[in-house]
Amino acid sequence: MKPVSSDPRDQFIAEVVSDQTFADVGGLWGVVNEKVSVAWRHRARGLTMIDVTPDTPDPGGLWGKFRERMTEMNVERYTCLSQDICDPALAQQASFDVVHCSGVLYHHPHPLLMLEALRAVTRRYLILTSSILPEVIENEHGRYQLPPSGVLFIPALGDAEFKIVKTFWEQAGVQAHGLTERVTYRLRDFGPWWWLPTASALTAMCEAVGFKAIKSQLTWRDKALVLLLSV
Repeated sequence: MKPVSSDPRDQFIAEVVSDQTFADVGGLWGVVNEKVSVAWRHRARGLTMIDVTPDTPDPGGLWGKFRERMTEMNVERYTCLSQDICDPALAQQASFDVVHCSGVLYHHPHPLLMLEALRAVTRRYLILTSSILPEVIENEHGRYQLPPSGVLFIPALGDAEFKIVKTFWEQAGVQAHGLTERVTYRLRDFGPWWWLPTASALTAMCEAVGFKAIKSQLTWRDKALVLLLSV
């Protein structure tokens, strides 16, 4: 039995991935956050990385670094797909027993469309992680409150509200483009942090596209939620 880390994403992968096909969606950012190697350690029978980043021959690029990491981790026989998860052609080409996606949903301008796309390529389980907000934020700049069903759209914040939310993240040690500094928002620029749901709203969004929540666990100092979802 392979040891399981304290990361709830790894724990959920370990629970369901043995002898299953596995895909990691959007795992290239930072490279070391990829979960292909985790699925390999827990005996997945097929491994795929899917990321929108163009796959170039540059060994210093993200795909090159990913392949280097796979070599270092002794991972063999994996597939690389440079493709947008929301491209309808992807679901026609492939589906996977277990899909993992972390740190992507809240950057996407169309989160429900992305969840629907994840559902289309998932045969059994999705492990999804997204940043969330508590229902109440209060600091020296004031109080901001969301209903349990609420989803915060960052570009809509007025200056006073933005200062409350900005301070909340800065006090947690987070500096992020679009979250703790104002930016010019563009529809195809996925970098800024756009959508921040409550935990219950995130769960409901997943259920709206056909998933069923099995387990959940807070992570990242309670500022992100990991969901184990079944189809």
